[in-house]
Amino acid sequence: MQNPLPGKDPRPRSLAARLERAAGDMNAFLLVLAIGLATLDLTCLWAFKLQDALPAMTRTSASSTAINSNGAINKPAQAKPPPKPNPTAAGSGS
Repeated sequence: MQNPLPGKDPRPRSLAARLERAAGDMNAFLLVLAIGLATLDLTCLWAFKLQDALPAMTRTSASSTAINSNGAINKPAQAKPPPKPNPTAAGSGS
């Protein structure tokens, strides 16, 4: 079968078709990515709004104190003080 346009090369048409197909696949990927990012954005927005709506006492940090169900204050763990030197052990060298 003869080429209807002898001056034209069929390769650019096949290259254009391949590029069109790749762009179509890329558009589907980008659409899925955009939906995922929008979902993540809405989830974070909801979480920050929920955090702002909580009472102040329920938002505690590791360094703050909290009151347990018995009414006692739970303080964060403190480092142990260094041991005091024993004067009798230091002077027993001779």
